Amino acid sequence: MLRKATAGLLLAALAGACGGGSPAPPEDDPAADATTTTTAPGQSPADSPAPAAPSEPGATTTAPSEPGATTTAPGPDAAPQPGVTTTGMDSVDDPAAVAATVPAGPLSPLTGLPVPDATRLDRMALAVKIDNHWNARPQSGILEGEAIVELVVESGITRFIALFHHSDTEWVGPIRSGRPTDWTVVRPLNGALAISGAQPWVTRLITRNGVPLIGDMGPPLTHRWGQRRAPHNLYLNTFEARRVAEGRGLEQTPPEPLFNWGPLQAELGSIATYIFFDWTDTMDATWIWDGRAGRYLRFIGEERHNWHRQQGDETEQIWANNLIVIRAERYRACPPSGSGSCVPAWQTTGSGAAMAFANGRYTEGTWERTDETEWFTLRDAAGQEMTIPPGRSWIMIYPENADINLH
Repeated sequence: MLRKATAGLLLAALAGACGGGSPAPPEDDPAADATTTTTAPGQSPADSPAPAAPSEPGATTTAPSEPGATTTAPGPDAAPQPGVTTTGMDSVDDPAAVAATVPAGPLSPLTGLPVPDATRLDRMALAVKIDNHWNARPQSGILEGEAIVELVVESGITRFIALFHHSDTEWVGPIRSGRPTDWTVVRPLNGALAISGAQPWVTRLITRNGVPLIGDMGPPLTHRWGQRRAPHNLYLNTFEARRVAEGRGLEQTPPEPLFNWGPLQAELGSIATYIFFDWTDTMDATWIWDGRAGRYLRFIGEERHNWHRQQGDETEQIWANNLIVIRAERYRACPPSGSGSCVPAWQTTGSGAAMAFANGRYTEGTWERTDETEWFTLRDAAGQEMTIPPGRSWIMIYPENADINLH
Protein backbone atom coordinates (compact mmCIF):
# COMPACT_ATOMS: atom_id res chain seq x y z
CA MET A 1 0.00 0.00 0.00
CA LEU A 2 1.10 3.52 -0.79
CA ARG A 3 0.80 6.04 1.99
CA LYS A 4 1.61 9.73 1.93
CA ALA A 5 2.84 11.05 5.24
CA THR A 6 4.07 14.27 6.74
CA ALA A 7 7.73 14.27 7.69
CA GLY A 8 6.84 14.02 11.39
CA LEU A 9 4.49 11.07 10.95
CA LEU A 10 6.89 9.30 8.65
CA LEU A 11 9.77 9.70 11.03
CA ALA A 12 7.63 8.41 13.88
CA ALA A 13 6.92 5.33 11.78
CA LEU A 14 10.62 4.96 11.10
CA ALA A 15 11.47 5.18 14.80
CA GLY A 16 8.87 2.57 15.68
CA ALA A 17 9.74 0.13 12.93
CA CYS A 18 13.50 0.20 12.93
CA GLY A 19 14.76 2.74 15.47
CA GLY A 20 17.79 2.34 17.67
CA GLY A 21 17.70 -0.27 20.40
CA SER A 22 15.39 -2.71 18.61
CA PRO A 23 16.67 -6.29 18.58
CA ALA A 24 18.54 -7.47 15.51
CA PRO A 25 16.70 -9.93 13.26
CA PRO A 26 17.79 -13.55 13.51
CA GLU A 27 20.44 -14.97 11.23
CA ASP A 28 19.21 -16.64 8.05
CA ASP A 29 17.52 -19.99 8.58
CA PRO A 30 20.42 -22.44 9.05
CA ALA A 31 18.43 -25.21 7.40
CA ALA A 32 18.07 -23.15 4.24
CA ASP A 33 21.82 -23.17 3.58
CA ALA A 34 22.57 -26.51 5.22
CA THR A 35 23.87 -27.96 1.97
CA THR A 36 25.53 -24.83 0.63
CA THR A 37 28.98 -25.67 -0.69
CA THR A 38 32.02 -23.42 -0.34
CA THR A 39 35.76 -23.83 -0.44
CA ALA A 40 36.13 -23.10 3.25
CA PRO A 41 34.80 -26.21 5.01
CA GLY A 42 34.73 -26.09 8.76
CA GLN A 43 34.22 -22.36 9.04
CA SER A 44 31.36 -21.66 11.40
CA PRO A 45 28.61 -19.14 10.71
CA ALA A 46 29.12 -15.70 12.14
CA ASP A 47 27.76 -14.82 15.51
CA SER A 48 24.78 -12.51 15.36
CA PRO A 49 25.38 -9.46 17.56
CA ALA A 50 22.87 -6.67 17.66
CA PRO A 51 23.51 -3.93 15.09
CA ALA A 52 25.37 -0.80 16.08
CA ALA A 53 23.36 2.02 17.55
CA PRO A 54 22.08 4.45 14.92
CA SER A 55 23.94 7.65 14.29
CA GLU A 56 22.81 10.87 15.91
CA PRO A 57 19.75 12.37 14.24
CA GLY A 58 20.74 15.19 11.96
CA ALA A 59 24.27 13.89 11.40
CA THR A 60 25.71 14.93 8.04
CA THR A 61 27.16 12.62 5.43
CA THR A 62 28.93 13.11 2.15
CA ALA A 63 27.35 12.09 -1.13
CA PRO A 64 29.83 10.15 -3.29
CA SER A 65 29.63 12.29 -6.41
CA GLU A 66 30.01 15.67 -4.71
CA PRO A 67 33.07 15.88 -2.47
CA GLY A 68 32.19 17.99 0.50
CA ALA A 69 28.44 17.95 -0.15
CA THR A 70 26.29 16.86 2.77
CA THR A 71 23.04 15.03 3.20
CA THR A 72 21.11 14.79 6.43
CA ALA A 73 20.24 11.45 7.94
CA PRO A 74 16.61 11.06 9.07
CA GLY A 75 15.99 12.83 12.36
CA PRO A 76 13.03 13.95 14.46
CA ASP A 77 12.45 17.19 12.55
CA ALA A 78 13.83 16.19 9.17
CA ALA A 79 12.56 18.04 6.14
CA PRO A 80 13.13 17.50 2.41
CA GLN A 81 16.79 18.01 1.57
CA PRO A 82 18.13 21.40 0.51
CA GLY A 83 18.56 21.44 -3.23
CA VAL A 84 15.76 18.96 -3.85
CA THR A 85 14.42 19.39 -7.34
CA THR A 86 11.39 17.92 -9.04
CA THR A 87 12.38 17.80 -12.68
CA GLY A 88 10.14 14.88 -13.66
CA MET A 89 7.77 15.81 -16.47
CA ASP A 90 4.12 16.50 -15.65
CA SER A 91 3.06 14.77 -18.87
CA VAL A 92 4.69 13.66 -22.10
CA ASP A 93 2.51 13.17 -25.16
CA ASP A 94 5.13 13.64 -27.89
CA PRO A 95 7.23 10.48 -28.50
CA ALA A 96 9.84 12.61 -30.30
CA ALA A 97 10.27 14.70 -27.15
CA VAL A 98 10.89 11.54 -25.15
CA ALA A 99 13.39 10.20 -27.66
CA ALA A 100 15.24 13.51 -27.75
CA THR A 101 16.15 13.17 -24.06
CA VAL A 102 17.95 9.83 -24.53
CA PRO A 103 21.70 10.26 -25.20
CA ALA A 104 23.03 9.41 -28.64
CA GLY A 105 25.63 6.70 -29.23
CA PRO A 106 25.99 3.07 -28.12
CA LEU A 107 23.87 2.73 -25.00
CA SER A 108 24.03 0.34 -22.08
CA PRO A 109 20.93 -1.87 -22.04
CA LEU A 110 20.99 -1.81 -18.24
CA THR A 111 21.29 1.97 -17.78
CA GLY A 112 20.32 3.59 -21.06
CA LEU A 113 23.53 5.67 -20.84
CA PRO A 114 26.39 5.85 -23.37
CA VAL A 115 29.17 3.30 -22.94
CA PRO A 116 32.75 4.47 -23.67
CA ASP A 117 33.90 1.04 -24.90
CA ALA A 118 31.26 -0.31 -27.28
CA THR A 119 33.01 -3.71 -27.47
CA ARG A 120 31.88 -4.40 -23.90
CA LEU A 121 28.25 -4.40 -25.02
CA ASP A 122 28.66 -7.56 -27.09
CA ARG A 123 28.85 -9.95 -24.15
CA MET A 124 26.69 -11.61 -21.51
CA ALA A 125 25.43 -10.08 -18.30
CA LEU A 126 26.76 -11.39 -15.00
CA ALA A 127 24.44 -11.41 -11.97
CA VAL A 128 26.03 -11.65 -8.51
CA LYS A 129 24.02 -12.61 -5.41
CA ILE A 130 24.92 -10.23 -2.57
CA ASP A 131 24.46 -10.59 1.18
CA ASN A 132 22.49 -7.88 3.04
CA HIS A 133 22.75 -9.22 6.58
CA TRP A 134 23.98 -6.49 8.96
CA ASN A 135 27.30 -8.36 9.33
CA ALA A 136 27.74 -8.03 5.55
CA ARG A 137 27.58 -4.22 5.56
CA PRO A 138 29.13 -2.24 4.09
CA GLN A 139 29.05 -4.36 0.97
CA SER A 140 31.78 -4.09 -1.64
CA GLY A 141 31.65 -3.36 -5.34
CA ILE A 142 27.89 -3.40 -5.80
CA LEU A 143 27.71 0.08 -7.34
CA GLU A 144 30.42 -0.76 -9.83
CA GLY A 145 27.76 -2.67 -11.74
CA GLU A 146 24.87 -1.12 -13.65
CA ALA A 147 21.72 -2.13 -11.75
CA ILE A 148 20.58 -3.87 -8.56
CA VAL A 149 17.63 -6.16 -7.81
CA GLU A 150 16.51 -6.51 -4.17
CA LEU A 151 14.26 -9.25 -2.77
CA VAL A 152 13.43 -10.90 0.57
CA VAL A 153 14.90 -14.22 1.76
CA GLU A 154 14.65 -15.92 5.19
CA SER A 155 14.05 -14.03 8.43
CA GLY A 156 12.67 -11.08 6.50
CA ILE A 157 16.17 -10.01 5.41
CA THR A 158 16.73 -8.88 1.83
CA ARG A 159 19.51 -9.81 -0.56
CA PHE A 160 20.67 -8.12 -3.72
CA ILE A 161 21.41 -9.31 -7.23
CA ALA A 162 24.04 -6.96 -8.67
CA LEU A 163 24.03 -6.81 -12.48
CA PHE A 164 27.26 -6.36 -14.43
CA HIS A 165 27.26 -6.10 -18.21
CA HIS A 166 29.77 -3.59 -19.60
CA SER A 167 31.31 -3.13 -16.12
CA ASP A 168 33.50 -5.35 -13.94
CA THR A 169 35.16 -5.30 -10.53
CA GLU A 170 37.91 -7.29 -8.84
CA TRP A 171 36.05 -7.39 -5.53
CA VAL A 172 32.29 -7.65 -5.04
CA GLY A 173 30.37 -9.17 -2.17
CA PRO A 174 29.90 -10.70 0.24
CA ILE A 175 28.27 -13.19 -2.11
CA ARG A 176 25.65 -15.58 -0.80
CA SER A 177 23.59 -18.58 -1.84
CA GLY A 178 20.93 -18.90 -4.51
CA ARG A 179 17.16 -18.99 -4.05
CA PRO A 180 14.32 -20.17 -6.32
CA THR A 181 13.34 -16.69 -7.54
CA ASP A 182 16.87 -15.79 -8.67
CA TRP A 183 16.66 -17.55 -12.02
CA THR A 184 13.43 -15.70 -12.88
CA VAL A 185 15.38 -12.42 -12.64
CA VAL A 186 18.50 -13.57 -14.51
CA ARG A 187 16.98 -15.73 -17.26
CA PRO A 188 15.50 -12.87 -19.35
CA LEU A 189 18.86 -11.04 -19.20
CA ASN A 190 20.69 -13.95 -20.89
CA GLY A 191 23.11 -13.95 -17.98
CA ALA A 192 25.00 -16.24 -15.63
CA LEU A 193 24.43 -16.18 -11.87
CA ALA A 194 27.35 -16.13 -9.41
CA ILE A 195 26.52 -17.51 -5.95
CA SER A 196 28.32 -18.98 -2.95
CA GLY A 197 26.32 -22.20 -3.29
CA ALA A 198 22.76 -23.40 -2.71
CA GLN A 199 20.70 -26.39 -1.73
CA PRO A 200 20.99 -29.06 -4.45
CA TRP A 201 17.32 -28.78 -5.41
CA VAL A 202 17.71 -25.02 -5.84
CA THR A 203 20.80 -25.33 -8.06
CA ARG A 204 18.97 -27.91 -10.20
CA LEU A 205 15.98 -25.56 -10.49
CA ILE A 206 18.20 -22.67 -11.60
CA THR A 207 20.26 -24.57 -14.17
CA ARG A 208 17.29 -26.51 -15.59
CA ASN A 209 15.69 -23.18 -16.37
CA GLY A 210 18.59 -22.04 -18.49
CA VAL A 211 20.67 -19.99 -16.04
CA PRO A 212 24.33 -21.08 -15.76
CA LEU A 213 25.81 -21.00 -12.25
CA ILE A 214 29.27 -19.87 -11.21
CA GLY A 215 30.07 -20.93 -7.65
CA ASP A 216 32.78 -20.66 -5.03
CA MET A 217 35.86 -22.06 -6.80
CA GLY A 218 38.49 -20.36 -4.65
CA PRO A 219 41.22 -17.97 -5.89
CA PRO A 220 41.50 -16.25 -8.28
CA LEU A 221 37.70 -16.30 -8.70
CA THR A 222 36.62 -16.08 -5.04
CA HIS A 223 38.40 -15.00 -1.87
CA ARG A 224 37.69 -15.15 1.85
CA TRP A 225 38.33 -11.85 3.63
CA GLY A 226 39.99 -12.56 6.96
CA GLN A 227 38.59 -9.47 8.69
CA ARG A 228 35.05 -10.88 8.53
CA ARG A 229 33.60 -14.20 9.63
CA ALA A 230 31.83 -16.74 7.45
CA PRO A 231 29.36 -16.76 5.87
CA HIS A 232 29.64 -12.99 5.37
CA ASN A 233 33.20 -12.90 4.01
CA LEU A 234 33.23 -14.43 0.50
CA TYR A 235 34.05 -12.06 -2.38
CA LEU A 236 34.07 -12.49 -6.16
CA ASN A 237 36.20 -11.17 -9.03
CA THR A 238 33.89 -10.56 -12.01
CA PHE A 239 36.83 -10.45 -14.45
CA GLU A 240 37.64 -14.02 -13.41
CA ALA A 241 33.95 -14.99 -13.53
CA ARG A 242 33.87 -13.95 -17.17
CA ARG A 243 36.94 -16.09 -17.85
CA VAL A 244 35.16 -19.03 -16.25
CA ALA A 245 32.08 -18.38 -18.40
CA GLU A 246 34.14 -18.16 -21.57
CA GLY A 247 36.06 -21.30 -20.63
CA ARG A 248 32.76 -23.17 -20.35
CA GLY A 249 31.68 -21.91 -23.74
CA LEU A 250 28.66 -20.03 -22.39
CA GLU A 251 26.76 -17.94 -24.89
CA GLN A 252 27.74 -14.29 -24.82
CA THR A 253 24.31 -12.95 -25.74
CA PRO A 254 23.89 -9.43 -24.35
CA PRO A 255 20.75 -8.47 -22.42
CA GLU A 256 17.88 -6.54 -23.95
CA PRO A 257 17.16 -3.05 -22.52
CA LEU A 258 15.73 -3.18 -19.02
CA PHE A 259 13.25 -0.40 -19.69
CA ASN A 260 11.87 1.97 -22.28
CA TRP A 261 14.33 4.79 -21.62
CA GLY A 262 13.01 8.35 -21.46
CA PRO A 263 11.64 10.92 -18.98
CA LEU A 264 9.44 9.72 -16.15
CA GLN A 265 5.85 10.72 -16.98
CA ALA A 266 4.83 11.79 -13.49
CA GLU A 267 1.66 13.70 -12.69
CA LEU A 268 1.80 17.17 -11.21
CA GLY A 269 2.13 16.99 -7.42
CA SER A 270 3.49 13.45 -7.32
CA ILE A 271 6.43 14.39 -5.12
CA ALA A 272 8.62 11.64 -3.68
CA THR A 273 11.73 13.06 -2.03
CA TYR A 274 11.57 10.87 1.10
CA ILE A 275 10.49 7.24 0.67
CA PHE A 276 10.21 4.62 3.40
CA PHE A 277 9.96 0.97 2.32
CA ASP A 278 8.48 -1.24 5.05
CA TRP A 279 9.89 -4.48 3.64
CA THR A 280 9.22 -6.79 6.60
CA ASP A 281 9.09 -6.77 10.39
CA THR A 282 12.90 -6.97 10.44
CA MET A 283 13.90 -5.01 7.34
CA ASP A 284 13.17 -1.40 6.37
CA ALA A 285 14.94 1.05 4.07
CA THR A 286 14.62 4.76 3.40
CA TRP A 287 15.63 6.61 0.25
CA ILE A 288 16.12 10.40 0.28
CA TRP A 289 16.26 12.41 -2.93
CA ASP A 290 19.41 14.51 -3.40
CA GLY A 291 18.45 16.98 -6.11
CA ARG A 292 21.95 18.41 -6.47
CA ALA A 293 23.41 15.01 -7.34
CA GLY A 294 20.29 13.75 -9.12
CA ARG A 295 20.00 10.54 -7.12
CA TYR A 296 18.29 8.79 -4.21
CA LEU A 297 20.46 8.00 -1.17
CA ARG A 298 19.80 4.87 0.88
CA PHE A 299 19.49 4.63 4.67
CA ILE A 300 18.89 1.66 6.97
CA GLY A 301 17.11 3.00 10.01
CA GLU A 302 18.82 6.32 10.66
CA GLU A 303 22.20 5.25 9.31
CA ARG A 304 23.62 5.69 5.86
CA HIS A 305 23.77 2.40 3.97
CA ASN A 306 27.33 2.44 2.68
CA TRP A 307 29.42 0.42 0.23
CA HIS A 308 33.11 0.36 -0.60
CA ARG A 309 35.22 -0.88 -3.45
CA GLN A 310 37.52 -3.33 -1.72
CA GLN A 311 38.10 -4.51 1.82
CA GLY A 312 38.75 -1.52 4.07
CA ASP A 313 38.64 1.22 1.45
CA GLU A 314 36.80 4.46 2.20
CA THR A 315 33.04 4.00 2.17
CA GLU A 316 30.46 5.83 0.08
CA GLN A 317 26.70 5.90 0.39
CA ILE A 318 24.56 3.61 -1.76
CA TRP A 319 22.56 5.54 -4.35
CA ALA A 320 20.34 5.05 -7.36
CA ASN A 321 18.84 7.35 -9.98
CA ASN A 322 15.66 5.31 -10.29
CA LEU A 323 13.71 3.15 -7.84
CA ILE A 324 11.48 0.54 -9.48
CA VAL A 325 8.91 -1.40 -7.43
CA ILE A 326 7.52 -4.73 -8.67
CA ARG A 327 4.84 -5.80 -6.19
CA ALA A 328 4.72 -9.60 -5.99
CA GLU A 329 3.03 -12.38 -4.06
CA ARG A 330 5.19 -14.38 -1.69
CA TYR A 331 4.97 -18.16 -1.51
CA ARG A 332 6.98 -20.99 0.00
CA ALA A 333 9.05 -23.03 -2.46
CA CYS A 334 9.87 -26.59 -1.39
CA PRO A 335 12.05 -29.36 -2.83
CA PRO A 336 10.01 -31.68 -5.08
CA SER A 337 11.56 -34.79 -3.54
CA GLY A 338 11.19 -33.64 0.06
CA SER A 339 14.96 -33.63 0.47
CA GLY A 340 15.96 -30.15 1.60
CA SER A 341 14.41 -27.08 3.16
CA CYS A 342 11.56 -24.85 1.99
CA VAL A 343 12.47 -21.21 1.32
CA PRO A 344 10.64 -17.98 0.44
CA ALA A 345 9.97 -17.31 -3.24
CA TRP A 346 8.08 -14.74 -5.29
CA GLN A 347 5.49 -15.00 -8.04
CA THR A 348 6.99 -12.95 -10.86
CA THR A 349 4.83 -13.86 -13.85
CA GLY A 350 1.41 -12.52 -14.76
CA SER A 351 0.85 -8.95 -13.63
CA GLY A 352 0.72 -6.76 -10.55
CA ALA A 353 1.08 -3.23 -9.21
CA ALA A 354 4.23 -1.26 -9.96
CA MET A 355 5.76 2.11 -9.11
CA ALA A 356 8.66 4.09 -10.52
CA PHE A 357 10.54 6.87 -8.71
CA ALA A 358 12.93 9.29 -10.41
CA ASN A 359 13.90 12.96 -10.18
CA GLY A 360 12.07 13.30 -6.86
CA ARG A 361 8.77 12.27 -8.48
CA TYR A 362 6.81 9.02 -8.84
CA THR A 363 4.28 7.33 -11.05
CA GLU A 364 2.06 4.32 -10.43
CA GLY A 365 1.02 1.58 -12.80
CA THR A 366 1.42 -2.14 -13.39
CA TRP A 367 3.99 -4.71 -14.39
CA GLU A 368 3.39 -7.70 -16.63
CA ARG A 369 5.19 -10.61 -18.24
CA THR A 370 3.92 -13.87 -19.70
CA ASP A 371 6.77 -16.09 -18.48
CA GLU A 372 10.22 -15.96 -16.92
CA THR A 373 12.02 -15.66 -20.26
CA GLU A 374 10.68 -12.09 -20.58
CA TRP A 375 11.73 -9.03 -18.62
CA PHE A 376 9.09 -6.96 -16.83
CA THR A 377 7.06 -4.51 -18.91
CA LEU A 378 5.94 -1.48 -16.92
CA ARG A 379 2.72 0.32 -17.87
CA ASP A 380 1.20 3.52 -16.53
CA ALA A 381 -2.37 3.97 -15.33
CA ALA A 382 -3.49 4.54 -18.95
CA GLY A 383 -1.94 1.26 -20.08
CA GLN A 384 0.94 2.91 -21.96
CA GLU A 385 4.47 1.60 -21.49
CA MET A 386 6.33 3.66 -18.89
CA THR A 387 9.47 5.52 -19.78
CA ILE A 388 12.29 5.36 -17.22
CA PRO A 389 15.08 7.97 -17.15
CA PRO A 390 18.54 6.65 -18.10
CA GLY A 391 20.67 5.91 -15.05
CA ARG A 392 21.27 3.33 -12.33
CA SER A 393 18.06 1.54 -11.35
CA TRP A 394 17.35 -0.18 -8.03
CA ILE A 395 14.65 -2.76 -8.75
CA MET A 396 12.64 -4.14 -5.83
CA ILE A 397 10.63 -7.38 -5.91
CA TYR A 398 8.48 -5.98 -3.15
CA PRO A 399 5.80 -7.68 -0.97
CA GLU A 400 2.40 -6.90 -2.49
CA ASN A 401 0.83 -5.84 0.83
CA ALA A 402 3.79 -3.97 2.34
CA ASP A 403 3.53 -0.22 2.90
CA ILE A 404 5.41 2.47 1.04
CA ASN A 405 5.37 5.79 2.92
CA LEU A 406 6.47 8.86 1.03
CA HIS A 407 6.81 12.59 1.52
